[in-house]
Amino acid sequence: MDEQANPGPAFVIRAEELTAVNYIAASHPRPQSVEWINRGTNQRLRPTTTDMLLRTLFQPTDSPSVQRLHETAGLRIVFRSESDRVRFASEFEAALRREQAAREHVVTAIFDDRERAEAAIADLCAGGFPRQSISLLCRASHFSDPAAKWPEGHRTRDITGVIAGSGVAGALLGLAVLLVPGVGAVAAAGAITGSAISSITSISGIIGATGGAIAKMLTDHDVDGVSAAFYDRQIQRGKVFVSVDVMHPDADRARAREILDAHGGRTPPG
Repeated sequence: MDEQANPGPAFVIRAEELTAVNYIAASHPRPQSVEWINRGTNQRLRPTTTDMLLRTLFQPTDSPSVQRLHETAGLRIVFRSESDRVRFASEFEAALRREQAAREHVVTAIFDDRERAEAAIADLCAGGFPRQSISLLCRASHFSDPAAKWPEGHRTRDITGVIAGSGVAGALLGLAVLLVPGVGAVAAAGAITGSAISSITSISGIIGATGGAIAKMLTDHDVDGVSAAFYDRQIQRGKVFVSVDVMHPDADRARAREILDAHGGRTPPG
């Protein structure tokens, strides 16, 4: 029997709602298969088209063809049973509500290099922001030691708990190097570290299809979904993410934004 001609019960997520996937509970029903389709024709997207979609989805575009791709694409998730499909649909609706909830307590920025990010962190600490309110996330190559050797025998989903004292982030916040499926070694420092570790353990086949493993880590850190998708791409390109939790009584939102901006921190366009 042709599995593609006779798929099991399916649920389709519109491309514009993709970031809500990052808010789904880890206990959601596991899919039998996941693929990108054109919702109008029900045809599977070619790999090159899928790559274009994921690279441009949450960025401004003047291209009518790319905009049409954004509007017509969907992630088709096929389940083994109708009960799994219904349960997933319910959990996805709950994820949409969680994403839509206001997340006003985290101020974020992306930096072109580690030096600017660490200068901002140093200024935040000097300005009285508690260390536990500050986070950093970037590719681990920013902190790599040429003489260090990775331990052998780790599976893709394993986490390497390497604590380093490299630079301002290491000295002030502590540094953990995590192995992220589909991404590689990622350095996390400060408040984001705990949620990043739990995020990696819950990444499913759905996250893999969206190309959003880092975005999952960020949304678990209370970054809104669209911003997380933008930062995901920037981190994979070698940029450095910094955030400040301004719910802490000694953290002022406006001042945090001012410091991040002063050191070249950028936020998602639009």
